[in-house]
Amino acid sequence: MVAKKSIFERLGLMERDEPLMNDESISNGDELNIPEPESVPDLTHLNEQTEMPLEVKKMETVVEKKPEPIIEKKTEDVPKDISDKLDLIIGAYEKNKMLTIDEIYRNASLDTEVKKTIFMTDVYLKAIPENLPPDIKRETVLNIMNVSNISLDDLLNDAYKRIDSLNTVLEETVATTQDVFNRNEATIKELEKRIEDLKEINSNRRKFQEDQNTMIEYEIQKIINLVEFVKPKK
Repeated sequence: MVAKKSIFERLGLMERDEPLMNDESISNGDELNIPEPESVPDLTHLNEQTEMPLEVKKMETVVEKKPEPIIEKKTEDVPKDISDKLDLIIGAYEKNKMLTIDEIYRNASLDTEVKKTIFMTDVYLKAIPENLPPDIKRETVLNIMNVSNISLDDLLNDAYKRIDSLNTVLEETVATTQDVFNRNEATIKELEKRIEDLKEINSNRRKFQEDQNTMIEYEIQKIINLVEFVKPKK
């Protein structure tokens, strides 16, 4: 008699060592003993729970693993061009530095040769008698300049440049001084407010201390009175 096949063999999940029965064995009356459908366990989930190969697990791990975010180290701000920083500092220093007239002219790249400047007029004025009338003085100076091939327009142009350079420094000085005043006034107001705040804090603290001391002293005296009342008299 041929051995009965298990349910795993019938579903092709297990191979048998013995040859399967043939039609002849069936015809001889061997019973197959097939179980009822409702008694067959549900094996459809076997494929889902089947352990996957280690290589596949490794691949999934590699795919699913998110790369850790790269944390960049914060570097300190470094001036891109130190010469620009130095220029700003030097410029600020120059604005607060007392300049002589010669330094103002030199910074404006004006001529230093007296013959090419408006000051040549002063040289001629000092060369003629002081007792002459103003009109005569003026005519004399102009005649001297004409003989000396000195252009009046050049001298007037030099005068314009000098006045402009002096006026520029004057305006910058006024503006810089006003900026200093504005900053200092703002600081003074902040300090004054801070002083008032500190005074108020001190006042509140003094009141707190007085109230606390009064409360504690009252309680101490109350306890002393009770002690004096209950302790035996000597």
